[in-house]
Amino acid sequence: MTLMAADEDLLERTLQSVPTVLAKLRFLSSIRLSAVEYQHWGLERKYGKEPVQRAMREAHTKIFLAELSTPLSELWGELSSVAEREGVERREFAAALSALLDKAPTQLDGGSEEHHRYILRSLFLLAQSHEPSTRLAA
Repeated sequence: MTLMAADEDLLERTLQSVPTVLAKLRFLSSIRLSAVEYQHWGLERKYGKEPVQRAMREAHTKIFLAELSTPLSELWGELSSVAEREGVERREFAAALSALLDKAPTQLDGGSEEHHRYILRSLFLLAQSHEPSTRLAA
């Protein structure tokens, strides 16, 4: 059995099973307890708290930067596919993503929180405009 470091385990096992950049971003944001702390009991049990916290911060920054460099049309496709896979409307998934606005990683590595806000807001507006109307024709 090959021994892995906490960051390798996180990237190759945990995040590998999460299908898209947006889903990875949602996952990492959801396990973030504060600006500097994440919670993943399985990895912490295996590797200890500090290596896992460092790995989580680095992974969150990587995924954040991946989101910022992915074309909006591709992110829209991701949003649509994840929403369909989870059986929710696109606007519901977009609203869940918008709730993550304050969960950007603290280490931005050249990324912009404003750009991140713009992307999530744009996806939310796209989702609202693409849902079928529920109004009846007069």
